[in-house]
Amino acid sequence: MWKSTDFTWGEFTLPRRGPPPQTGLMTERKLRNLIDAGYGQGSFQRYKPWLRVTKRDFSTRGVMGHLPGVSFARLHHFRSIAEKRTIQAAKWLGAVDVREAFPAWPWSHPHPAGELPGYETMGDVPGLLDVARDAGIDHGTYVGTNIPYVATIDEVTTWLSPSGHYRLVALENKPESITNAPDPTLRAKERLELMRRYCKRINIRHVVIDAHRLPRELCVNLDLLEPRLTSTQIEKIVQSALYADVLELLNLRGYECSADELLAVIERKSSIHPEIVNVAFHLALWRQDVDHNLSAPLRPWEPLIRGGRGVREALRQAWVGDLM
Repeated sequence: MWKSTDFTWGEFTLPRRGPPPQTGLMTERKLRNLIDAGYGQGSFQRYKPWLRVTKRDFSTRGVMGHLPGVSFARLHHFRSIAEKRTIQAAKWLGAVDVREAFPAWPWSHPHPAGELPGYETMGDVPGLLDVARDAGIDHGTYVGTNIPYVATIDEVTTWLSPSGHYRLVALENKPESITNAPDPTLRAKERLELMRRYCKRINIRHVVIDAHRLPRELCVNLDLLEPRLTSTQIEKIVQSALYADVLELLNLRGYECSADELLAVIERKSSIHPEIVNVAFHLALWRQDVDHNLSAPLRPWEPLIRGGRGVREALRQAWVGDLM
């Protein structure tokens, strides 16, 4: 008779089932299976957003989709254009991790930074149920059940300070019609207040933003320039002689001559394919190693426009504050 030990791992076995869908009626078993599958947990490439965008998801009022996070080695799931813009802008500003749809668990749980160096000994933090009780705000349950709803923060971003310490910043996308609403009992505003109190309780910065107010051209340019490269590939380009040539020529003459003219000089000089030179050019603008104002239209047939570093620093201060 055959025994399981007669086979190597994976032979003649059925494929593992995926996690249960998050649509439909929530049950305790479904909730437990989602948690056991690791959703809403992990950091960097191991993170799985609590709310995924799948084939079952559809919205007539917004845009849903996936954003490649090649340097993070995973896909980002976004449920609105504002979320997509926030993810891209946070990466441009220097976030080392962006965890979208991050759960504020109803019950006591490990700190969101618990896996990061310097936070290993941090104990559990209070759940959102405790925060809601103390605030006198209804926490809420899944429709048709008495199961506490798992609320999410739009993006929990991770930043590395110059001194080498990690810091978390929670970013919430809310239009001004909600943040400035005079009625404090508005449900969306109550949810916002709960998250503010939760973040204060666990000692992370909480910032309410409206990504729709970001300059349109900045969003277009970030979408164009975001590197679809791994961290290793980016480092290889940054350390190359080609990249040094691009920086030297553009920083020296890029504000009086068109970028196209200068890049053509590099192509003729080094016999490198134009696409490769263009990748280096885009990376230089994304990293702002060449100062160009990305909130203005990108027209490589014209000279560059100074001011990009100032735009980036002002946005970083508004979202992140002082990282020291």
